[in-house]
Amino acid sequence: MSSSAVNRPTNVKQKEQDINAKLQLYGIYSAFANGKVPSNKQIDVALNSALAHSSLASPSKKLSPEGQKLIADLREVIEQAKVLALTKNSGNLLQDFIYHSTQITTAGTSGPSAPIDKATAKQHGNEAAEGFRTLGTLLITNGQFRKLLSDAVVLARSVAGDAASSAAQRVSPSEERLAQIDQPADDNTWHDAPDLSRDKLINQAKSTVNRNKPGTTQDLKDATAQASQTTEAQANSGVDPQVGAQQGAANAAGTLRDRASANVPDDTKEKGQEAKAKGRETLNKTKSYLGEKLPKERREQTIWRLKKMVVEVQGHQDYQRAIETLLNLAETYGGHAQNLSSQTSGTVKGAHADDHLRTAEADLMTLLERFANSTSSDDLVDSINQIYRDADKDPELRNFFRDLNAYIRKSLKTEGYIMQDAATEEWNSLYDRGQYLLRDRYRDHTNRILDEAKYLGDQFDKDPQNKQFAASLQRLFNDLGNDESGKPTFKPHLVKDLTNVILPAIFENVRYVPVPRIEYSDPAFDAVVENLVIESDNLTPNVFEFGSDNYVRWGRKQVASKFSNKTLLSVSGIQMDLRDVSYYIKKKQGFPSVTDKGVADIFLGGQGLSFKVKLATADKKDRQHFFKIDKIEVDVKHINVKLKQSSHKLLFNIFKPLLFKVIRPVLQKVLEKQIRDSVTKADGIAWDIHQDAKKSAAATSDPEQKAKNFYSQYYTAAQKRFLQGKKKGEETAADKKVNVAVTTQDSIFPDVKLPGGISSKATEYKELAAKGDKWESPVFSIGSAKESTGLPNVPAVKRRGGGTTGGSTTGFSNQVEQSFGGRQQDLSLGQSGAPATNGVAKTTNANSTGGTTLGANNPVVSGQA
Repeated sequence: MSSSAVNRPTNVKQKEQDINAKLQLYGIYSAFANGKVPSNKQIDVALNSALAHSSLASPSKKLSPEGQKLIADLREVIEQAKVLALTKNSGNLLQDFIYHSTQITTAGTSGPSAPIDKATAKQHGNEAAEGFRTLGTLLITNGQFRKLLSDAVVLARSVAGDAASSAAQRVSPSEERLAQIDQPADDNTWHDAPDLSRDKLINQAKSTVNRNKPGTTQDLKDATAQASQTTEAQANSGVDPQVGAQQGAANAAGTLRDRASANVPDDTKEKGQEAKAKGRETLNKTKSYLGEKLPKERREQTIWRLKKMVVEVQGHQDYQRAIETLLNLAETYGGHAQNLSSQTSGTVKGAHADDHLRTAEADLMTLLERFANSTSSDDLVDSINQIYRDADKDPELRNFFRDLNAYIRKSLKTEGYIMQDAATEEWNSLYDRGQYLLRDRYRDHTNRILDEAKYLGDQFDKDPQNKQFAASLQRLFNDLGNDESGKPTFKPHLVKDLTNVILPAIFENVRYVPVPRIEYSDPAFDAVVENLVIESDNLTPNVFEFGSDNYVRWGRKQVASKFSNKTLLSVSGIQMDLRDVSYYIKKKQGFPSVTDKGVADIFLGGQGLSFKVKLATADKKDRQHFFKIDKIEVDVKHINVKLKQSSHKLLFNIFKPLLFKVIRPVLQKVLEKQIRDSVTKADGIAWDIHQDAKKSAAATSDPEQKAKNFYSQYYTAAQKRFLQGKKKGEETAADKKVNVAVTTQDSIFPDVKLPGGISSKATEYKELAAKGDKWESPVFSIGSAKESTGLPNVPAVKRRGGGTTGGSTTGFSNQVEQSFGGRQQDLSLGQSGAPATNGVAKTTNANSTGGTTLGANNPVVSGQA
């Protein structure tokens, strides 16, 4: 390669492709801003194109073995994410939801009435965010909150130290800190908690489950028949049907326990009894331990401190406004949700009505159900609606919810109320009423909500595609920061892969980057530059050098101490090969008046632009304060400008040799002065910030507070200096205009049309982004790979147990589960073959022969209570 050549000469064909690709990204940004989203097909093609790229399909051999393994892990994550998105989002449900949720309005709505329009909902969202932000700020700045948080850390460390005897010396807090647990702590230090993750607890529980299945299908049939007979007998004797159902469930559970006990071998019984005894012993030890760590006095003291924290926060002037806003919004949207629930007869699925709200709700619900292992949420919705129906029919339950709401509002809004004895008495009364209503009278209905919520939540974890995607992510993070034994470790060779292989490859593959149209105007001069395309491989320096030399002298007696530092920054090999750069200049004042418009090529090859800057710490005799420039050198070599179009092309070509002979040294001096002035200006700004921070520190007499606010003082001073400089710059540039126009609509010179304008192409992509029906847009079609084939089918969304349920007796479910040591959902009841769901047999016809009629006439079980 010639010494005057550039790293990568301009490839006109590649340049046009890269420009179009970068401008398409701008079009995609515009499409997102307009509410457009890509379709599943466009996402599929884009991800397949990314997977087919050489960096992922055939990674560099320069990468370490673990680096290549990470690339393979990343490919797997992208592949699993693609499968997850395309299957769960089959039919473009997410895109449809986004579109319809942005179109919700009260005008022409034939479905459930919405109390708010789109603009009001957006305003409410901003108000809610501001309210939560205000409350959060008040909490984290409150002294009581910080004390409670610090005490909680100390207590947690004590518990962790007791649990980990081998590490107790390092984990447990000192006796002094334990003794001062109710006092403010100096430091708020967090420690690693023991592994109490949900997955580990589930695996431990599964490992202890007895896998024997002593119960049979016939046992369940007999038990169900007995429960049904008990229920009918109780009903005929005038006993409340709900009580009869519970008694029947108890009798059936007893039958199951007896038969299960008869079928279990003696050695299994002994193991089971030992396990139960061990469990009771562990439970008693845990209760005793927690009683020691959290005695009654400490619990009461903690409650009192929480109340005191609330009272302190309530005394702040911003609190009332924030809490009033949040409570009003909660009441507005809570009332709307209840009104909507009463207007809809069921969950909308499949068939979309004209109403955007109904359509958005149906899309979102179906999407969530697909991620939940294609499990319907109807059972959970029915269980919640049952409580609403209970409240409608039961004045006592309805009054309880009303009184609870009033108590919450009074406690939050009335300053000091929660510290009064009347608040405690009212809470105790509400608690007793709630215990009776929700855990006694409507216990089955409350348990059913918890049971259905737990079941639906478990389905997210059990979904096979969710598990595959999570496993791929876990594998990527494990390979990134863990060793073969699974322990966290630092991998320096991965850093070497990043700096020596990945980052240079990124710079090389970025290639051509189009720069938006640059416009400048002042009273004397107008200028426009367009079609400026930077090549990343040329613009990146070929050599970057940094050196630092420190000198330290420690003196005593008559010899002064001294510290100095010298730093060298050297950059060379900045190149350019700019083709077809369009320009427009107009000199409006002075003589001669010049106007020109044309196209030029600008070349800077070989060593190109190089500069070397030597910085040193400033001495007392220097005008600078912190650092100064000892020496600066700027060199510009192999620069050439070729005019392709110009009104003065002949004149330029005649004087070009003389012009460059004069311009080159002038350009070097101008660049040197610009760098020197910038460094001096930065030194002055740093000095001003330092002086302002010192004045702020001097105004604070408390040494502890002064040390605590050290960084905040500098931050405040820097922010003040920045705002002053910005305001001064705006005043100085009042008669000057600098504009970066991405599209022709943004230009301050719309009548100046330049050949090959990037702004014109960007305008085309912006217009393309706005095309398409509803949420669709052709601008998202990026990549050339083929669509995926062989994707798994989306299972039909089904209710728990595979059919439609009319209710459940959760008490019976729990008793059956206790009898067998676990839920047996693979068993069936009755000759109809309907599987058991939530402990209740489902039948398509309660009066069919051979099928169970357990709870068929019970309003609680049928969902009619």
